[in-house]
Amino acid sequence: MSLTKTEQPVLILGGHGRVGYEVLRYLIDHTSAPIQLASRSNPASDYLDLAEHAHRLQGIALDVHDADALQVAVGNARLVIACIGPSGVIGDRVAKACARAAVPLVDAGGYDPLLKALEQEERDTPAKVPLIISVGLMPGLTGLFPRYVMEQTAHGRGVKRLESYCIGRDAWTYNSAWDIVHSLGDFGQNRGFPIIRDGQHQTVGFFKATRKVRFEGNAKPVTTMLMPSEELARLARQANVAEARAYGSNVGPRAAWVCGLAKVLGAYRTPRGIERAARWLVRASEADMKRLPPIYQLNVNVEYVDGEQVSATLQIEDTYRATGAVVAIAAREVLAGIEMRKGVQMLHEAVDSQRFMALLEAENLVSVAWSGTLNNAQEYRV
Repeated sequence: MSLTKTEQPVLILGGHGRVGYEVLRYLIDHTSAPIQLASRSNPASDYLDLAEHAHRLQGIALDVHDADALQVAVGNARLVIACIGPSGVIGDRVAKACARAAVPLVDAGGYDPLLKALEQEERDTPAKVPLIISVGLMPGLTGLFPRYVMEQTAHGRGVKRLESYCIGRDAWTYNSAWDIVHSLGDFGQNRGFPIIRDGQHQTVGFFKATRKVRFEGNAKPVTTMLMPSEELARLARQANVAEARAYGSNVGPRAAWVCGLAKVLGAYRTPRGIERAARWLVRASEADMKRLPPIYQLNVNVEYVDGEQVSATLQIEDTYRATGAVVAIAAREVLAGIEMRKGVQMLHEAVDSQRFMALLEAENLVSVAWSGTLNNAQEYRV
């Protein structure tokens, strides 16, 4: 007997990792959906703290590199949530399995290569369901929060310039470290230090690429650097933003040094180089965390065509819990039947930014502070 849609499970790939566990906890608390946890060893008994919800949980053994087994598991699901990595190793196998089975996907990873691969695929075979990728803090909130700030404050005005400044520091897992190192080479696109004008990346010189910014909790200004952002470029095109800039910095001193060394050595060019540098980065970030707290801050500055400016800062202290919440809220929106466009899309393109931020703030994992030249910035709080 076949299951009805609501009886089909939500399949979490990587449900036993740090992000996957936070996704599981959120879905247990905020939905009634049955949940299937997939891992190579199927240790469903790991979640002793969730024993009272055992009737909703099922563990299955699954290797996502086994294409046939993956397709069967995806085909039996109502929704697939991918919390596995590294993204550069997983590639498009999960997303394509979801597209073939017409099962929605929420992917914590993805990044530019997956986005481009899926868009190319859709030119021949349009997807019948939403495939939401890059659902995390960066990318993810780095696209949704700027959109939220503009939607809260624009009041019909055009945007002259949009700037985002992102800093992060944590004890990175190997998968996270692998993706960080892989991204140092801009995924082979070699866009250097770009400004986004009319939705397109335009490279500028090194000495024009840095900006010192003050962030809460840092006694000294943080040096940030321009970085390519397909996410911000898409948002700029969609919102008709004349110029946009994405700056970033890893503010763990040892981790930042390793990233700089890996870039200079070109470690991102080969799988072996990425693996080695990722191990360095894991150890360096662990050393940073022995004397520094984890932090994630995203500052967004918007200048409107009438000269008024608005600045908003989003701060997160527990990056893995917050990432899990972002992924889970996106999944909750899919399960709730919120109308979404079919096909591949990024987080800011898939969900309502104001509703999403309200749900995220309700988890007490983020804080938002506003400032600017508006008469009353307080009115723009969530």
